[in-house]
Amino acid sequence: MCGRALAFFTAAFVCLQNCRRGPAQALRAAWVFSVVLGLGQSEDNRCVDSNAASCAKCLALGPECGWCAQEVFISGGSRSERCDIVSNLISKGCSVDSIEYPSVHVIPRGNEMNTQVTPGEVSIHLRPGAEANFMLKIHPLKKYPVDLYYLVDVSASMHDNIEKLNSVGNDLSRKMSLFSHDFRLGFGSYVDKTVSPYISIHPERIHNQCSDYNLDCMPPHGYIHVLSLTENITEFEKAVHRQKISGNIDTPEGGFDAMLQAAVCEGHIGWRKEAKRLLLVMTDQTSHLALDSKLAGIVVPNDGNCHLKNNIYVRSTSMEHPSLGQLSEKLIDHNINVIFAVQGKQFHWYKDLLPLLPGTIAGQIESNAANLNNLVVDAYQKLLAEVKIQLENQVQGVYFNVTAICPDGSRKPGSDGCRNVTSNDEVLFNVTVMMKKCDVTGGKSYAIIKPIGFNETTKIHIHRNCSCQCDDSREPKAKCVDETFVDANCFQCADSSCQSDEDLFPSESCKSHKDQPVCSGRGICVCGRCLCHKTKLGKVYGKYCEKDDFSCPYHHGILCAGHGECEAGRCRCYSGWEGDWCQCPATSAQQCLNSKGQVCSGRGTCVCGRCQCTDPASIGRFCEHCPTCDSACNENWNCVQCRHPQNLSQAMLDQCKVSCAFMEQHSVNQTPECFSSPSYLRIFFIIFIVTFLIGLLKVLIIRQVILQCNSNRIKSSSDYRGPASKKVSEFCKKIRLSICHFLVIVWGFYVNNGFLFSIKDKLILHSVYTRAVTYRREKPEEIKIDISKLNAHENFRCNY
Repeated sequence: MCGRALAFFTAAFVCLQNCRRGPAQALRAAWVFSVVLGLGQSEDNRCVDSNAASCAKCLALGPECGWCAQEVFISGGSRSERCDIVSNLISKGCSVDSIEYPSVHVIPRGNEMNTQVTPGEVSIHLRPGAEANFMLKIHPLKKYPVDLYYLVDVSASMHDNIEKLNSVGNDLSRKMSLFSHDFRLGFGSYVDKTVSPYISIHPERIHNQCSDYNLDCMPPHGYIHVLSLTENITEFEKAVHRQKISGNIDTPEGGFDAMLQAAVCEGHIGWRKEAKRLLLVMTDQTSHLALDSKLAGIVVPNDGNCHLKNNIYVRSTSMEHPSLGQLSEKLIDHNINVIFAVQGKQFHWYKDLLPLLPGTIAGQIESNAANLNNLVVDAYQKLLAEVKIQLENQVQGVYFNVTAICPDGSRKPGSDGCRNVTSNDEVLFNVTVMMKKCDVTGGKSYAIIKPIGFNETTKIHIHRNCSCQCDDSREPKAKCVDETFVDANCFQCADSSCQSDEDLFPSESCKSHKDQPVCSGRGICVCGRCLCHKTKLGKVYGKYCEKDDFSCPYHHGILCAGHGECEAGRCRCYSGWEGDWCQCPATSAQQCLNSKGQVCSGRGTCVCGRCQCTDPASIGRFCEHCPTCDSACNENWNCVQCRHPQNLSQAMLDQCKVSCAFMEQHSVNQTPECFSSPSYLRIFFIIFIVTFLIGLLKVLIIRQVILQCNSNRIKSSSDYRGPASKKVSEFCKKIRLSICHFLVIVWGFYVNNGFLFSIKDKLILHSVYTRAVTYRREKPEEIKIDISKLNAHENFRCNY
């Protein structure tokens, strides 16, 4: 900490003295102070600890580091000893004139045009890791010229409010005279885009959207600029009096489209540079946002430019509505404050937009706009009492921190600013600028601080001191020492130029392999060492420029999970880490070993301590279960003999205990796995035999029933051929027919499935089938029964 404190003190002192006595005097003074305070030998000295081998790398370490460019300095010592804090370099014998120590200083420049914001321009010289500060002052004027432009929604619902505008001119001008000595008014109107579905395109309504209400309305329009800003209040009232209402279909209006045109068309509106610019938007509905235009097939983004022709917005039907960000940018660029005067419940919709549109105020107007003038005056007072700033044109690699110091002594972020500021107050902004690194190329070299609503700005020019600047009076060899981080013997310097000896350091030393390109194709070979190219994608480094920080996979947003380096597009993991992304600890592989010491049982891969089975038939934590694998029997076949130890020697028994311990521990039965197919066949035969026996029993029962029917038929035929015998015969026929059908089905089932009956079964079936067919072919015998007529008083008697 002491070394850093000395460095910042030295930087400030150098900044103070550079403009007066020169760098040599400043460095001598810094050395004296460091010796007196005893800070020259700080234990925390990153300048020395980093072993910087070049002047540029040394200066990039921090603002406290300096580089000794003296040719003869610590003979035989390490090159890194040239990088140290200034006091140590002087103590080592380095002359003050040979020390490279860029200063950090701020040079404010006045601007004759600025009367409210000072300074108008600032030049800041920065080196890596250093900060610079300056104070920005804003002093509001007592009375500003004011330009107020009325932008009015002229849809039919705003008819009463438009009539009220006829009488606001003189009254508003009188009230604004208390705050401004120069007040001007302007007027414009808007409705919506003149395409479907925003308006009715029916031929009878396209020119008069109010025809259904028996009203004479002007044709709809996107935006029309009616009256430029003028001091003639009578002319303003006449323009408002001539204004007619219009109409559309949907509820939102095209207000943002009209606001952007009113902001960017400065010449048409007549905005003055020195005036406070107020844009008053009167409406009772919300406004369309960007992308809403796609409903009408309009897909061209708004370009943010002025497109007024004859005071009419001509690109309304061909460009989208602007986004809130685009509208905010244009309002700030043109120093315009917006006052939303909203009637009805949509007031809260505009109020929610205020944080997204800096320098904007929303007010709610009463019926018939009775409070419109008071609303404008109150809003203007609020705008004057609020001072806040915005940073524009951000410089790449440079960071800004702005703190507002309000008149009441409070401190707030610059974007929040100060409130309740009067014309007698002065608001200060403490601006801190810091540059962390020098590896930024291109981009803009200046930033702009813009107070919102003011027509003045402060321009900040950034100068990066990232290289070592050698004086012309130094010896030529000293210049080579400044920029060279390789062997000094490589360069041969004469006069003011240095050349490298290519024969002494061939390009082969810059190849990782003889078949590989020089410096992996991502750098150049200088004195036998690779200088890697700079790229916008990231950093390229390594002995052969083989490494980078952008071309390898990311894990949770971190390259190689933060546990490896990117080399040739693949993560090279640090010790103790593994995986394609270096996301797994190296010890995680132990969690995938089964009791045999196999990784995932040889059927999968270990990923971060968990087995991922490559064989879809394998299951289990270690992929150990695989019933259908052919290798299951082969793996354990040698252990089968261990299940019968009677005929084994002692050596074989010992081998069984070692190699087949897993089987004994879990009582693995090899027979079910190795003979799994016969087990299924045994079950099948059991089911088949049971089914067969059941079928055979049914056949025997049916056969017995048939035989009984035949015997009954014969007996009844011989004894008495009556109706009962006939019924029995018919019943037996039905039984035989059903049995025949059943047996045919059963026979076909077994034949189709390859099963054979025994000889006994065949004989039984044949006998049953033959008798059934023969019976069906027999001709029924005729039975004649004579029954004489009976008298009414006689009883019937049957004699057998």
